[in-house]
Amino acid sequence: MISFVDPERYRLMKATGKLPSPKGVAFAIITLLQRDDFRVTELVRLVQSDPAIAGRLLKFANAAAFGRTRPIVSLQRAIVALGSFKVRDLVIGLSVMHSHKSGQCVEFDYTAFWGHSLATGIACQELARFAQISSEDIFTIGLLTRVGELAMASLYPDEYAEVLIAVKELHQDLATLERERFAMDHRQLGATMLAEWGLPDMLIQAAYHQEQPDVAGFPDGSRLQTLTHSLNFACSLAEICMADEEARWSLLPGLLTRAARLGVSGDALNDMVDRMARRWREWGATLQVRTQELPPFAEILAASPPSRRVSAASPEHSGKAAAPRLQVQILGVPAPELPALMEQIESLGHLPVLLDSSPEGLKQALRQPAQIVIADMSMPGLKPAVFCRILRQTSAGKETYALLLASPDSEGHIIEAIDAGADDVLVKPLTVQTLRVRLNTATRMILLREEIQRERRGIMRSTGEFAVAHKRLLQEALTDTLTQLPNRRHGLDFLASEWAFAQSNALPMAFLLLDIDHFKRINDSHGHPAGDAVLRQLADLLKRTSRGEDLVFRYGGEEFAAVLPNASVRAAAQIAERIRAFVEKYNFLWNHQTLPVTVSIGVASASASDKNSQALIQAADTALYQAKNEGRNRVVVAS
Repeated sequence: MISFVDPERYRLMKATGKLPSPKGVAFAIITLLQRDDFRVTELVRLVQSDPAIAGRLLKFANAAAFGRTRPIVSLQRAIVALGSFKVRDLVIGLSVMHSHKSGQCVEFDYTAFWGHSLATGIACQELARFAQISSEDIFTIGLLTRVGELAMASLYPDEYAEVLIAVKELHQDLATLERERFAMDHRQLGATMLAEWGLPDMLIQAAYHQEQPDVAGFPDGSRLQTLTHSLNFACSLAEICMADEEARWSLLPGLLTRAARLGVSGDALNDMVDRMARRWREWGATLQVRTQELPPFAEILAASPPSRRVSAASPEHSGKAAAPRLQVQILGVPAPELPALMEQIESLGHLPVLLDSSPEGLKQALRQPAQIVIADMSMPGLKPAVFCRILRQTSAGKETYALLLASPDSEGHIIEAIDAGADDVLVKPLTVQTLRVRLNTATRMILLREEIQRERRGIMRSTGEFAVAHKRLLQEALTDTLTQLPNRRHGLDFLASEWAFAQSNALPMAFLLLDIDHFKRINDSHGHPAGDAVLRQLADLLKRTSRGEDLVFRYGGEEFAAVLPNASVRAAAQIAERIRAFVEKYNFLWNHQTLPVTVSIGVASASASDKNSQALIQAADTALYQAKNEGRNRVVVAS
């Protein structure tokens, strides 16, 4: 539930002329689109009247036009491709940015604000497929998600400067101080402004709740919940972009947790961040917004922790979070090697704790392990594999980062130690750089574990609740949240399995690829909620018209697919035709009106010459493309 600003108070705010608002062409576009009889040619003329906005829209249309073989060079084509209301939203965002790059509030960093906002918008575009929303829509809300803060600084420059100082010095919550001082906060004011400008309610909801997505109360797995978490992750990524090298360290665990929650991790996360950072700099140059160079994300993850020297710039004085000082137990390292190792550990900001090599010292390491344990594999009486297995049997030992040191001639035992539970094995002699990377990795893993544990403690209250949540999360991972059909991941896994079974047993099988004809018109004419309703109703219809052994799943966007085990090409064509006919006759309802919907279907049958299930998908896709070219609302069987 959104708490908007009281209408009369908001009217008085607008009367001051200080509120950020779309100017010139943007305001004229808002006025034009409030008419039911507006024409696209009028919109094109308005955009053409501002060459800067026209150029940015063309650039954006080409950036968003994934998969196009030719660039869009016509402004009218760009506007048609984006859609009138998306053009309005984009122009609003760009206009507000252009008109409010400076102001009177001395404590409000206008340059950093727009750098962060642009980074959020670009990051949102990278997350569009996770949020199940168009890249244009999510870019705009990313750009404007903090517009309430800008509005506060514009309305009350002196008073808001005092609030920002209190936030910085006392580490208090911004929204809480705003409500105490102004009887409203930036989220309320921002939502009220976005609603007045005509942005979709779903985007406003996500922007309002993105700072605390877990308390928004949205249904688990809903499109709105996913969008809100995507926006929250984008803001977190923007903070990484804007931060200096030292501050990034404390921001990374939270970012990685948010990424994992959306299912983005590993190389996919590295590629996404690097691509986003590159586009952020490109758009910053175009829009004259300050950005900064960002090293590859893989290097950020492997970077050394910031210096922990106690000085006037220490965290207690600067307000910046420092990386933790971890305890490192050392066991069995030969005496000549100890001074250098302990000095290296201290230079990296950690606390070395030396344990004696007696059986009692070994027991202490196993019974009460520190956050990091470094043990030498050549220690008398120490069998590395046994040590690791016993260590992992205790609750504390499961969380310990176990780092073993090996001599060059003990290579044969390294794999054995890793299999038994060691996190890493280093071959001596050690270098500072090698040890730095390993301790750095250990610190990040410990921070991430702590972050995950905090989230679990806040959400899970019992073992039973955890089990229920685990089962639900597993189900969500295989289910499309909008249609409740199996998702693409589940469907393609099923297809690969059935294809392998059919090939090995010489059985027939077929694959259907189905696409809603002119789906974009539904979204543009009736809005995204109508498009979502059509997708849900079609999903229900496909469930009812498919055979019990078939698997129907959402392939992506307005595309659906069906795996038909033990179906000949003739049977598959009959099933596809039955689906097409049912869809054509079906009454798709939205707001008490019937929406005409048809589908095009490509049919492909497995053959012995297929190398894998991907060949079946490609054949069905080619047939679907042919069905589209031949006039839509038809079935085409791959030849």
